[in-house]
Amino acid sequence: MNNLKDIFNVIKEHEIIRRYMIINSFDGALTILGILMASFIAGIRSPALVILPSVGAAVALCVSGVWSAYAAEAAEVKKKMKELEKHMLRPLHATKKSRENILITLLAGLVNGFSPFIIAFVIIIPFFLANAGTISVMHAYYSSIVLIAVVLFLLGIFLGKIAKENLYKNGFKMLLAGVAIAVVFYLLALFGLI
Repeated sequence: MNNLKDIFNVIKEHEIIRRYMIINSFDGALTILGILMASFIAGIRSPALVILPSVGAAVALCVSGVWSAYAAEAAEVKKKMKELEKHMLRPLHATKKSRENILITLLAGLVNGFSPFIIAFVIIIPFFLANAGTISVMHAYYSSIVLIAVVLFLLGIFLGKIAKENLYKNGFKMLLAGVAIAVVFYLLALFGLI
């Protein structure tokens, strides 16, 4: 377990890592969508006031994701290793299986935390451009919304590929979650609740 090929093989063979990537990329995209919708409805036109909560949310999702997944996976792996050691009547702490389990646990934590972090930063790139004066704040809002739609659609396609189902149908299903959030914010604003 000492080269990049081993790491990619572990990711390919363990669906838990793919699951963490999908779930938390989805969470990152929808979290930033919530921030964008709230900021837009509140009339925030300063890019820095959108960047700050988005970065804060991205960092919180990253730390929470790494910590929680690592802790949960470490506990599960220890439990399985103890059961296996009991059946084999010998310790397995220095075996290839033990090293692979450590790698899986570490990768699960990193993927769980950095998936939403990376997605969040990709989505708010337009606001960094607006902050630099390259584009307007309104273009940043629209561009970020388009990026969220693309991310959600691609996540759906990826799920469709895993499930061997219609890729575009799955893409649109994931996109519907973003539309649902936008509709909820619109209705809350329409009725004066925000």
